[in-house]
Amino acid sequence: MIVTSSHINIPMSAKKLARVIEVVKGHNAQRALDELKLLPKKGAVYAYKVISSGLANAEHNFKLDPAKLIVTKIWSSDGMKKNMSKIRFASRGRVTFIRKYRANLYVELSYGK
Repeated sequence: MIVTSSHINIPMSAKKLARVIEVVKGHNAQRALDELKLLPKKGAVYAYKVISSGLANAEHNFKLDPAKLIVTKIWSSDGMKKNMSKIRFASRGRVTFIRKYRANLYVELSYGK
């Protein structure tokens, strides 16, 4: 049984988020939550929320035991790139927009093994 959860448009880049999620890939879901709680990165908060949401989905929707769930897949991808209304002055009299990057985070939890 595979349970999925996701978070869309996290206000940080996917590369920064990928450094956090490599820590918990392949671990037990409860252990992954404990590790993320101690990690001093901004992305750890979002990963914690998505994994705990997946645990709640498994327990409520599928009546699975959360102690036996494993984080089999966790990945981040590029989200929407937003141009802010702020501008940055460039050389030769040009103006560029300040770009803010966003990321999407997906988690698959499997039961057993």
